[in-house]
Amino acid sequence: MAENYEINLKKKLALRGIQGFIFLTGVTAKISWVGKEIVDEMIESSRPFIICAWHHDIYFSTWLLKEMNLTALISSSRDGEYINQVLSGFGFKAVRGSSTRGGIGAMKQLVRCLKDGQSIAITPDGPQGPIHKVQEGIIALAKMTGAPIIPWRYEGNSCWNLNSWDNHKIPKPFSKIRSVFGQPFYIPKSASNSDFENYCQQLEILMNDLIPEFKEQS
Repeated sequence: MAENYEINLKKKLALRGIQGFIFLTGVTAKISWVGKEIVDEMIESSRPFIICAWHHDIYFSTWLLKEMNLTALISSSRDGEYINQVLSGFGFKAVRGSSTRGGIGAMKQLVRCLKDGQSIAITPDGPQGPIHKVQEGIIALAKMTGAPIIPWRYEGNSCWNLNSWDNHKIPKPFSKIRSVFGQPFYIPKSASNSDFENYCQQLEILMNDLIPEFKEQS
């Protein structure tokens, strides 16, 4: 369970400012889509899925994925609460927890969401990295529920990068943005825990292949 962090007025105004800047970027950017028909078809047929995104793409995922009615796995930390506040402004629901805090409870909630037909979003290299390294939780969740993992990334032709562990990406207003979905990735029920590392590596390759020019950075 997430701690009840108190957010002061100054921080609330800053978070509203971030939401406003995301909106400005969203309405001024030229956005193109690759593979969106994959998730559109799954939504239309009421089949839940797991969006796999890198942690450094969280900021603008708020805009690019806002129409998908997603529940996001968000860290129980104070920084996670800030992320939760921003995401909720774009219609995201949240399960709070991570591989380091509240992991078992969060996993149970995510399983329940998927069993109830609710799609979710996970950043498997969060909340503390290593960057672009898939942790096993997303593999275990896909195995338990039978829900497919949908790799997702975006790129922008003009972005700022924060001085953070994940080099977090902030696209600029009026930039060109490409949002890319990969093919569904299923984990068989027969997979054993010893297989998870191999599936993590396969998922990392699928993520890298979405935007090949990023391979050397991943």
